[in-house]
Amino acid sequence: MRVLHVTPSFAPAWRYGGPIHSTLRLCQALQRAGVEVEVATTNCDGHADLVVVPDVRQTYDGVPVRYFRRWPRVDYAFSPGLVRHVASVAGQFDLVHITSVFSFPALVGGVAARRARVPYIVSPQGSLRRYSLTQKRWKKAPYWVLLERRHLASAAALHACSEPEREEIAAILPATTVFVVPNGMDEVAVPPVARHPRRIVFLGRVHPHKGFDVLVPALARIARELPEVETLIAGPDDVGEWARVERRLSQCNPRPRVVYLGPVNGAARFELLASASAFVLPSHGESFGMAVIEAMACGTPVVVSRNCPWQLVEHCGAGAWVENIPEAVATALLAILRDPGAVQRMGRAGRLVAERFRWSAVGRAMRESYEGIVSATRRERDANLDHHPDA
Repeated sequence: MRVLHVTPSFAPAWRYGGPIHSTLRLCQALQRAGVEVEVATTNCDGHADLVVVPDVRQTYDGVPVRYFRRWPRVDYAFSPGLVRHVASVAGQFDLVHITSVFSFPALVGGVAARRARVPYIVSPQGSLRRYSLTQKRWKKAPYWVLLERRHLASAAALHACSEPEREEIAAILPATTVFVVPNGMDEVAVPPVARHPRRIVFLGRVHPHKGFDVLVPALARIARELPEVETLIAGPDDVGEWARVERRLSQCNPRPRVVYLGPVNGAARFELLASASAFVLPSHGESFGMAVIEAMACGTPVVVSRNCPWQLVEHCGAGAWVENIPEAVATALLAILRDPGAVQRMGRAGRLVAERFRWSAVGRAMRESYEGIVSATRRERDANLDHHPDA
């Protein structure tokens, strides 16, 4: 099976967070599962461009990829070169997998697949969840009516990373097939670093939807009871959110001890997670949340909002799955920080949870989904030919 993966950005555009990591790892897992994958993308990297050779087939970490220039330098990623390439090669593949919505490459992939009569699927990566759709609604609403709804409704299926995401997609596109395959996790050799008994870590994009409006007042409550607690914030800030976080922190009395580290990648990412007694993600909406499973793989208890699909955390005793309000987040974090035994118990439980999400299993599950979609498309096409023999 040959699959063309179309996405606005690809590794090493790490500033876009979890979706870049998960798309790369999925492509690698599919290769190991026997799927021939090729990526078509742009050199999109925020306000800059990736330093890559454009329009040349190359490999990134073993994955064949072609990067195309986008112009202007905006995340919508308009790219004439991508249009020409995808239109010329789509018919050579069994399926087109698009990762993105509300982007130019997503529409390009859909149009090219329809013209080549090749099925395509779309991974929204959380962008069709209720909270995400409310952001920049003035721009998304007309785009949805004019372009996006038809593009998604014409897909052979949509891919959700969790059951809550599947339900929210089905609510707005009830006639569209939605299947669930979670993101995966590479096996992690837990770094031999000391675990700080009074350290909290947040790892992810520094963005309003990550819930800093909840996190800062929660940390202020913690500071009143445990003033020595330190919170490390790691991740790229492409929208100026850290300045808003700083303003919120300056209004707290007492001011929590918070340090912004900027982007942290590679081995340093796991060293940071393993050094904490608690990981926190008070997000307003996630389709999966890669950092949650990475923290659990490092044996770090997690406190996650109920806007994230991680009820399993609470069910398995790996942390707390809480209402996304400062009081609930603070209470859960304080309970962990005050109980070294709980840190150990939750850490052990988290490692067991993380073992369920191996990329090898995810790759096989996605390949099986591809095969089912391709087979169903062929059966439907054959049935149409039988009813219209002159077609």
